[in-house]
Amino acid sequence: MSYEGGGRWSGGTIYKPDNGSTYKCTVTLVGSDVLKVRGYIGFCAARHHQKWSRYTGTSMDLPPAH
Repeated sequence: MSYEGGGRWSGGTIYKPDNGSTYKCTVTLVGSDVLKVRGYIGFCAARHHQKWSRYTGTSMDLPPAH
């Protein structure tokens, strides 16, 4: 990804393991501990976004795999 300024990065990709697809991606810093992550195809017509928060816990234990 490349930093564009103003808390925004673009030019990267993100992988969705649920369906095995890779999407173009942008990331925007929307708070001191929050990123808005957008994955899209083409010119953002079909897009999905999530807000990711900084992990503040003390353990890196993951839940058991299904």
